[in-house]
Amino acid sequence: MKSNSTMINALLKRETLVMALMLFSLTSINALAVESSLITITNDETPTIFKMVIDTDENSDIKKFYKDTYDNKVRVSRELIPLNKIIDGVNLEKRDKYEIVNLKSDNFAAHNGGNLELDTLYNGAKGTRKSYELEIDRVGDNWEVLKDGKKVHVLHLKSNKVFLLGTVGIKDIEVKK
Repeated sequence: MKSNSTMINALLKRETLVMALMLFSLTSINALAVESSLITITNDETPTIFKMVIDTDENSDIKKFYKDTYDNKVRVSRELIPLNKIIDGVNLEKRDKYEIVNLKSDNFAAHNGGNLELDTLYNGAKGTRKSYELEIDRVGDNWEVLKDGKKVHVLHLKSNKVFLLGTVGIKDIEVKK
């Protein structure tokens, strides 16, 4: 009898150890990927809010880049922005046939960031655009967005309104803290 109970106890201990190791492994894998919000983008036309979100790996290098869309503080969509497309330029917002906001970088790297060009439609009636220079910078294990050398948390897009036509584009970008 003693040998049967000893064997059962040994099996239970081994199963418990295996389960604990599996649980630890799963939580360790999730702990390696860290998601953080880089910047929030608001506008004076709609209550819709966009958040640019990154996933980083165990070295704090950027692995994934997302655009999250919120209505009434509830996330309604998440769009993956491929890192390799940032060099070529990616569209962040499109309405009808118009590309409202594009993002591009000529030197972006997942390990240290780079310069970003935020290209906006200034006047859709005339087809004119306006660009803003930003930086995505790594500070230790953290990431931040800078405009004119200052850390930015919120960018507010100001509408360009024309008499009789209404909103035709983005007049300016305002940095909010």
